[in-house]
Amino acid sequence: MILSRKDLAATVLTALVVGTFFAAHEAWNVWLVGASHRWAAGVILLLGVMTCGLGSPGQGVATKLLATLGVLALVLAVIALATGSLTPLSLLVVDVVALSAVSTLRHVGHGPRRIGHIMR
Repeated sequence: MILSRKDLAATVLTALVVGTFFAAHEAWNVWLVGASHRWAAGVILLLGVMTCGLGSPGQGVATKLLATLGVLALVLAVIALATGSLTPLSLLVVDVVALSAVSTLRHVGHGPRRIGHIMR
């Protein structure tokens, strides 16, 4: 159960995604986003791409699930940018949070197990 600096950075970026969503949804008039759902979608897309860049390739069911969630995120981002609607933006945020959670759980499950080596 070892998490890396990349996991921490991805968690911070995911928190920024959620914060960006709430800033747009609640019309906090934050710089760059304001109350615009389209600008929020653009910022969330950029943060999602940055988070994706921190990922590590793998094989197995978790990787296929992450790939599917990633493609869905891209589709939702395009729809949110095109329509400016809150619904695809909300679904995009849920998808990005799910991506982050599944990725972190995968890293926790595949961490190095050195307990047996230490005890010997």
